Amino acid sequence: MFFILNLFLAIAGSSAGVIEPMNMNYYQYTQFQAPLSWEAITGAGLKQALSSCQDSFKWQRWNCPSTDFVKRHTAPATETPEREDVYVAAISMASIVHKLTKDCANGIIAGCGCTGNALNVPCAHEPAKSVELYEKRFGAGSDAAAHNQRVIGSLLQQSLVQECRCKQPGPQGKCLEEECVKVLKPFEAVAQDLLQMYDDAIQLDSTASNLKIMWQNIPLDSLVFMQDSPNYCEPEASGRWTGTRGRQCSRDGSGSVEERLSCQQLCRVCGYRVRTQHVRSERRCNCKLVWGFRLQCEVCVQLERQYTCY
Repeated sequence: MFFILNLFLAIAGSSAGVIEPMNMNYYQYTQFQAPLSWEAITGAGLKQALSSCQDSFKWQRWNCPSTDFVKRHTAPATETPEREDVYVAAISMASIVHKLTKDCANGIIAGCGCTGNALNVPCAHEPAKSVELYEKRFGAGSDAAAHNQRVIGSLLQQSLVQECRCKQPGPQGKCLEEECVKVLKPFEAVAQDLLQMYDDAIQLDSTASNLKIMWQNIPLDSLVFMQDSPNYCEPEASGRWTGTRGRQCSRDGSGSVEERLSCQQLCRVCGYRVRTQHVRSERRCNCKLVWGFRLQCEVCVQLERQYTCY
């Protein structure tokens, strides 16, 4: 009702009797925008980051367990981070900044829309602006952490792609005028780039040598870490990871390289054997409508091979 009343007053107050586009944009944004909530942005970003991490490392010895992800994310930054410490920090930052950038551009958050005109429609994505907000909130880090944050900022800036829509449709489905802005790739694509960066990360020898490093000489497409990863074959004492004993592996020849090699990497390399089991499962099948409204299904029994390390 309040929106309709404002709209009526705008019509009555206009000498030409027509609402200007900027007024419509004003209502569109100011009526529904909310202040920036770092709790909401961080919560949603970390949830997305954890899900992506577990999907990416499903068939690897370190499979990104929730307890370990949270521990690495919340622990104070160390001067000798492991490769996995660096990855967790990187994907967490990337996810939070990715979501913040999209929400700002979509007009969900007040005060962080398009540069120069927060009422621009459509609004281009500006990850550099979101990185500034992120670093004001969480800090820019130092040494390796600072370098890795610059890497994520650079990655997101390079993840912009052109997106166009028709501004003026023409006859026979043609477009007379297009309107194009740069938007971020889907987060899944950014996560794939990060996974490749994890594989290609550069290990620096020691903390002492870091003092002599000119960080600007390390390329901004390379994450850096300091310390070798632990032996993920064995469980960690406090339960952050449980080792590979009992883990399920796969011999599906149509899966990814990691999946096809999983029984070798998770079991045999860690000193375990592969156990084959036939697991019985039931599912609804051959469903049909009876009397036009009731769904009637049969129960189909399926035997599935499962492979585990023991």
